[in-house]
Amino acid sequence: MAYLAATAVLTVLGGRAVPWWPAIVTAHVALCVALLSLRRRRPLAGPLSVALDWHPLALFPILYKEVQVLATAVGDWRLTAVVSAAEERLFWGQPSIYLSARLSVVALSEYLHFCYVAYVVIVPGVAAYWYLTKRRAAFHELMLLLAIAMFGSYLVFILWPVDSPFYRFDRLGPPLAGHVFFDLVHFVSSRGGARGGAFPSAHASGAVVLWLVAFRYQRRLAILLTPMITGLIVATVYGRFHYVLDTIAGVGLAFAVVGVHRRLRGLGDRS
Repeated sequence: MAYLAATAVLTVLGGRAVPWWPAIVTAHVALCVALLSLRRRRPLAGPLSVALDWHPLALFPILYKEVQVLATAVGDWRLTAVVSAAEERLFWGQPSIYLSARLSVVALSEYLHFCYVAYVVIVPGVAAYWYLTKRRAAFHELMLLLAIAMFGSYLVFILWPVDSPFYRFDRLGPPLAGHVFFDLVHFVSSRGGARGGAFPSAHASGAVVLWLVAFRYQRRLAILLTPMITGLIVATVYGRFHYVLDTIAGVGLAFAVVGVHRRLRGLGDRS
């Protein structure tokens, strides 16, 4: 609700520079009112309880697409040049360009792109598994920490947008292009991405939050997820979706969010 309220305010401040701003503000306010009403109506009937539990995951892709609209109107895009220049100095060039050029192996590319696109299945899949098997503590912690990491990132995207290498540099071509997972990921990214939503990497932060929660509640599952999460992190740069600095920031954000949450909960348990 805090994110919806904050972006409604930003939309009003942007005014006519934000396309369809009255509709955006109305939708955000209506969602806030609906969520607040549901939270006050305890206990909830089955479908309403499920909807409240799952609403963050449903909102992530919708609000991510909204990022580009708001960032174009109210964002300060100068961070794009800062991140790109820092990348050049720190890594002797652009890893998002030279990594795939130096490791131009179709099998590796397909595996990394598979890991990247599997993210959209793994996160809701693990959440559903925990929900249906009554591991509700793990489920609710995952939803809470994902919401903090994702919506916090979205605010950064809007206020200080960074255009990713996917939009700024040449797209990858043969021999890596023309294969199943490569083509699927680039098709989805070209239609489902949001300009300005690069720093920090939401893919990296979301995946690492999932891994950290799994490591606490179901360590065997975390071990099984490790190759996929690692592949996803590498794929963010290999596929030219992010700068290395985006990915480092995303991983760091995940550890910070989980660490602070557990520290605060530990303090609460002792008081």
